[in-house]
Amino acid sequence: MRLIIIMVISIFHFQSLSKADDIKEFQMEGMSIGDSLYKHFSAEKISNSRVNWYDDLEKYKYNSYAFDSDKFHTYDFIDLWVKYDDKDIKIDSMAGVLYFGNNKKIKDINECYETQKNIADELLVIFKNAKKIGPTKEIFYTADPSGETSYTDIYLDINNDYEVAIGCYDWSDKFLGIKEDHLGLSLRSKDLSFWLN
Repeated sequence: MRLIIIMVISIFHFQSLSKADDIKEFQMEGMSIGDSLYKHFSAEKISNSRVNWYDDLEKYKYNSYAFDSDKFHTYDFIDLWVKYDDKDIKIDSMAGVLYFGNNKKIKDINECYETQKNIADELLVIFKNAKKIGPTKEIFYTADPSGETSYTDIYLDINNDYEVAIGCYDWSDKFLGIKEDHLGLSLRSKDLSFWLN
């Protein structure tokens, strides 16, 4: 049995099982780092879910996918990254996205900040040697030059290979309907993080 990220009581509850200090023991919607995408999705779904959001970054490093499913229980969708040359298309990194609003589990940005802190605190109990950075608020100028959109991240440096990022994204009102305010929980390799930055 693996460590499962599930929605209980507030938004997230982390159940401690064996090897709790291994990032690969976490699941998001039944998926774990190291799983092949073929284990969870059809070849057609995989092909149709590939995204080109990162075309401005170094080529031939990672393939990116965004999945939604009626079978997802916690997240509105999951982003997955696979190393470019991996024929088995094994998950290198993953991120769950949970939108918030009046009809959602998280109502607004303040509830997002509270949930973000709770997730970080629970993970710090599991990853006792992790280093916490943040919360750090930044203006998202690349997406919104007006300076009205912001994101606030908490990073947990887990080990030499992986980190966790918990982010609250607060989009300007002029973007709402195109973009949605959301909480993102990323379990990602430092190699992917370096590539994204």
